[in-house]
Amino acid sequence: MPGVFVNYRTGDGEWAAALVKRELSARFGAGQVFYASQSIRLGEDFSREILSGLRRCEVLLALIGPRWIAAVDREGVRRLDKADDWVRREITEAFQCGLRVIPVLMDGIAPLTEADLPDALKRLARCQYLRIHHRSDDLDLPRLVDELVELVPELLAAKPSPPPRADRPAEGELRSPVTEFRQALAEPVGQTVTDRVQAAASAVLDLLTEQRYPATGHLDVDELPAELEKRLTGYEHDLAPLLRLVAIGVRSGDRRHDDLWTALVERFLRPAPRDRAALDVWVDAAAYPALLLVYVIGVAAVASGREDLLHRVLCRTSDERGTPALRALALRNVVDPRHAAALPSWAGSPPHQALSVQLRQVLSRVFFNVVDGDAFEWAFADYEFLRSLLELHDGAFSSLGEFAVRLDRVDDVIRERNLARLNADSALLRAGAFGGDPGQVAAAWQELRQATRTRYS
Repeated sequence: MPGVFVNYRTGDGEWAAALVKRELSARFGAGQVFYASQSIRLGEDFSREILSGLRRCEVLLALIGPRWIAAVDREGVRRLDKADDWVRREITEAFQCGLRVIPVLMDGIAPLTEADLPDALKRLARCQYLRIHHRSDDLDLPRLVDELVELVPELLAAKPSPPPRADRPAEGELRSPVTEFRQALAEPVGQTVTDRVQAAASAVLDLLTEQRYPATGHLDVDELPAELEKRLTGYEHDLAPLLRLVAIGVRSGDRRHDDLWTALVERFLRPAPRDRAALDVWVDAAAYPALLLVYVIGVAAVASGREDLLHRVLCRTSDERGTPALRALALRNVVDPRHAAALPSWAGSPPHQALSVQLRQVLSRVFFNVVDGDAFEWAFADYEFLRSLLELHDGAFSSLGEFAVRLDRVDDVIRERNLARLNADSALLRAGAFGGDPGQVAAAWQELRQATRTRYS
């Protein structure tokens, strides 16, 4: 029978282990999750039950927090170096039994390296990992469940099915929403995809209310950073399910749904009625959901070789005033750089990069197992590079992304990567970007270099 074994170190990952156990039990059934402190009954042989439970599972989740590597025993010996350390024993046994081992990194810790680990565990550093952060667990945990459903669908099949609901067939209870959406993308008729995405969008828009995100009210200057970060984080969480569907849908490269993506952007670009007492910072931040959506479409379009879609969304999709998304969602118009670097968890980033850094970090979770690792980093930087060139061609420059500060050092890499996207025969220019003229690309490139030197030199 399939199952998931939760491996964690006491004193390092209990909070995450408890959350993971609760989420997986709710979805797969408590009998499908081995969690030592609750799965072993009083009086049973601890060693025998752990190894027996491990061998019945398909997946081991190794929860790794900030003290996981360096934890020592009472004699000062690192626990991972001891053959009788249970965290080590469980992981090595999982490898020997052929389980899929997934490291789950907590709260932003760096990925494991083989140099950090004893020989018996070096393989763990080569396993693709997931992340869980206490600030975004409501996004990270559902993603973990979705990934497990796709990797081991028998996990759901093993759980007794609930009675069928009138509004949903019983078989729908046995599939992850992400899995269902991927199946819909493969169908010859695409209406199901549109229905699912628009329903997800409606659910999000129902959350973006004045009651939930008020635009008025007194706000002291010293309260602004924490309150602004709280609001932006709220938007990120509210949009997470929709952004995941959009990333998968655009990445599929299916042109049948291009009208869907532009219609979606237009729905989120519609400005809410503005109260005279509204604070500018909240009015500006209300564009953050649309910015997240456009970034997801843009990054996925670049990763899929769909630069024509990128141009359509940025330059031909507009708000009710006719302002193209490229201008309506300029970074500094959504979060003022003076505020951005002051946000508690954004501290340390230069003001003009802070929002870009945050977007990259948020979207890396959205794109997990869609466009992953270095491929995501490249697609993100390339999207921001192309967006900035388009913005410069369109008019006065207004925003730069995180990539721009590196141009003087790696411009050959960024530009070389994008040369094929910027010649006369490319999808981008054939779609109408830069008037179809490579000479206009060269002019925008020179302006970009100058803007970068002016702002970051």
